[in-house]
Amino acid sequence: MAGGLLFISSSFSMRNSHLYQNRVMRVKPVLLSKESSVKRLASFTLALALAGGSAGLLAGCDKTDGATGGTAEIAAKVNAVVIPLAKVNRRIEQGIKQQQPNAKLSDLSPIELAAAQLKALDALIAEEILLQRAQREQIQVTEAEVEQAVKRQIADEGLSEEDYRKKLKEAGLTEEEFRVEARQALLVSKLQEKLKAKVPAPSDKEIEEFFSQNKEQFRLDRGVSLGIIAVDPADNGLKNDAIGEAQAKEKIAKIAERLKAGDDFATVARAVSEDIQTAQNSGDAGFFSEDVLRQTFGEALAKRFFSMTEGQITEPIPGSNGRLYVFKLTGKRTEAIEPKLDNPEIRKRIVDLIRQQREQILVAALQASATNDARIENYLAQRMLDNPVNFGSARPAGSALLPKAEAPAEAKPAEAKPAEAKPAEAKPAEAKPAEGSR
Repeated sequence: MAGGLLFISSSFSMRNSHLYQNRVMRVKPVLLSKESSVKRLASFTLALALAGGSAGLLAGCDKTDGATGGTAEIAAKVNAVVIPLAKVNRRIEQGIKQQQPNAKLSDLSPIELAAAQLKALDALIAEEILLQRAQREQIQVTEAEVEQAVKRQIADEGLSEEDYRKKLKEAGLTEEEFRVEARQALLVSKLQEKLKAKVPAPSDKEIEEFFSQNKEQFRLDRGVSLGIIAVDPADNGLKNDAIGEAQAKEKIAKIAERLKAGDDFATVARAVSEDIQTAQNSGDAGFFSEDVLRQTFGEALAKRFFSMTEGQITEPIPGSNGRLYVFKLTGKRTEAIEPKLDNPEIRKRIVDLIRQQREQILVAALQASATNDARIENYLAQRMLDNPVNFGSARPAGSALLPKAEAPAEAKPAEAKPAEAKPAEAKPAEAKPAEGSR
């Protein structure tokens, strides 16, 4: 499968836990020039915990550590429930493998690892706190719901039964352990959905005020929505990775043949695209306004996209970054739409935004309340305080590491500014396909 696959045991709560993903998200176009492997690996490691992951299995260990009163293998306890250090490290490794399939925990310096462990443990503690709250409120998940969730996960990721078992083995999980993780994620999701059901619909007055204060945010620009499948001649360590120009051309040609024969674009993108972010999203690169379209692809290709019919797929097109692409036009807006409150699409967006902001506040309040009620013992943090030399003398973290660790914009609770109300406009200017290819 493509490197874009969400790692199987961490993706449940990315899909089901609205604590970390209760917001409108758009995948920005990622036809960007490649970052260095070290920077990508380092920056993602610290950010991964903020994106959340699955509520996993909890098991105890018995090697004592007198300095902390805990054990060397125990990272933390939440109301006496153990979070093993091995679980923390597994969470980190799952995250970095999404970026680079061949990456290992040992690729991180001690400083990078320590920072990543703290962030990942924070996420695991937050998940365990909500899991225990869900259990206390006697929320139930049926076997049928677990089975459906597992099957949906496998189907969404385009996994065969063989690939599914292989991913579990790589994660060090049995099928039963994975089902436990799925059940726990569903419990937390149900807890949050129960809370969000209490949020009332906004009144007409609230909708009008919101629109009046944010009118320009709702202008719908002329532009197109695109799906992409990318093949990169560079060695990315992906399964079925095309290495070298000849292999890349051969691979993209076969992809084009499959699509011409009627294969589903989204399925092919998930399975073989070498662009990790869009592959995870079935090839969806989002909406490009006309200005961004020109900046990203150049005038000739922008005009071509506007001339295409919805659903039409291009032949392979080389990009200036060395990659090869196949594009699908998934939507087109030929005229800009000025914001008016009587527009049903705009009104619905406002209602959704107001509800989402209120839901996010409630979920954050739930987390704060549940955390306040919990007894948390963070042995990992205490060990770092007691023995800073263990990681302090290591080589410094990559320059991109700490700034990017602060929090991706998506991880922040509700912001008053409705940025999502306007279709996403990323500006990857490096991505212009070569003039001769248009």
